[in-house]
Amino acid sequence: MTTSDDLPIYPIRTVASLSGVDARRLRRWEVEYQLLRPARTKGGHRLYSTRDLRLVQCIRRLVEEEGMSLQGVRAWLAAQPDLDGATAGTPTRPRAAEPAAAAGPGNAARRSE
Repeated sequence: MTTSDDLPIYPIRTVASLSGVDARRLRRWEVEYQLLRPARTKGGHRLYSTRDLRLVQCIRRLVEEEGMSLQGVRAWLAAQPDLDGATAGTPTRPRAAEPAAAAGPGNAARRSE
């Protein structure tokens, strides 16, 4: 069943305006990094859903605020069992991406507290 969040209704210029991510970058995230999969009109124009818009905002936060690479974002998103959960709140950097120095045996208990 398709929910209203899945309906492709936003053209790329609207998503760019709402998310603060320019259209060129959105196309790059789609083509080079396979982070986005917008629907297409018969004429080939991209249409994004509300879910896609939230994903764009999530990716932007991960890149700009968390300093994550686009390859890291792709791996992080692949590890998310449910994209709604990944985009619902402010994303946090996964534990696996922490520096190796903090992964010593004595630090394991402290990290889980």
